Amino acid sequence: MTGRPAVAERALLTSAVAMTGLVGLSCVGLAVLARGRGGLLGALLGVALVLAFLLLGQLPVSQVARGRRKTGTGLLVLLYLARVVLLVAAYILITSTPEGVLDRGSLGLTVIASAIGWTGGTVWAALRWHPMLVEPEAAKDEPVPRRW
Repeated sequence: MTGRPAVAERALLTSAVAMTGLVGLSCVGLAVLARGRGGLLGALLGVALVLAFLLLGQLPVSQVARGRRKTGTGLLVLLYLARVVLLVAAYILITSTPEGVLDRGSLGLTVIASAIGWTGGTVWAALRWHPMLVEPEAAKDEPVPRRW
């Protein structure tokens, strides 16, 4: 296929990542002010988890959108497993940290706020996106202008 779908896909994804980053940085700043070093680590881990989890989910969607259904389906299963492994690894990391090193409240609030930021960025980009549609059948019905 042409590079056109990739441009639209990139524009939609860029808004989601930018909004997540903006919300995540705000959460990091607030967590540092409220909880110190533990808040910083918790908020940074929260932003990283949201970005990794949601970006991993975009790869199979982009492959299907490009017309590669078999590749997209295989990636969907593989990356779903990778996302589950990511969450299990994060859970083990969070529960194994000593008390006070990682502020779990900052982590949880950052995950929620960043996920809402991702959703908001995606919706905002989708509402502003105006794909160009070409209808070949409509072009046949119109009279061809004559040149003299």
